[in-house]
Amino acid sequence: MVLSKRFQGFAEVAGAPAQKLGSDELLDVFEDEDAYVAHALVEDMELAYECTHAATCEGMTFRSCEFDHVDFRDSTFRDVRFENCRFINCAMDKGWLNRVDFVGCSAPGLSLLQARLAGVFACDTDFSYANFSEVSVDQLRLHSCRLRETALQRAKLKRVSFDECDLTRLDVFGTKLAGIDFSTSIFQAPVLSGDYHELRGIIVAPEQAIELAGLLGVRVLDE
Repeated sequence: MVLSKRFQGFAEVAGAPAQKLGSDELLDVFEDEDAYVAHALVEDMELAYECTHAATCEGMTFRSCEFDHVDFRDSTFRDVRFENCRFINCAMDKGWLNRVDFVGCSAPGLSLLQARLAGVFACDTDFSYANFSEVSVDQLRLHSCRLRETALQRAKLKRVSFDECDLTRLDVFGTKLAGIDFSTSIFQAPVLSGDYHELRGIIVAPEQAIELAGLLGVRVLDE
């Protein structure tokens, strides 16, 4: 089988299940920088690394894969699901993540600098010490995730949901927190810019309000 630039794992019949791939099936896909891989279930560790060389991954499921110092910069992920995967010092800087799920993953220190998050859902995933600085968020939903000392500096946020997350020392330097519900999460000791004096329209639990009130010059508005 000779493959180049583009691989479509799906059968032509609409709604066919994803095809599980073996290493021999993708030998020639990644010879070109614009390689495109779609609709495949990847559980093979070696193959998972090969797939990271694709400029575009669509309709993929990565299950129980480990990525160590992998560079995903400028890559496009569309309809991609990471299940129980581990990311070690990886970067998705300037990437485009559209309808991407992280479920049960470990991704401390993951860098998403200047990435566009067009639709990202994460559940039971550790993003501690990750770098979300300067991201542009169209939709981001996180449930039961850990974001201790995560950087969210100078980000543009829209339709963001934090549900039962650990946001201790979340660094939001220069980011406007407008219309975000923190009430079910641990939102303690946030790092704010020295010249930013309003948190507009956010919802916090009573104990969080006490902590925010203790930050010099911060006013919590009900608008």
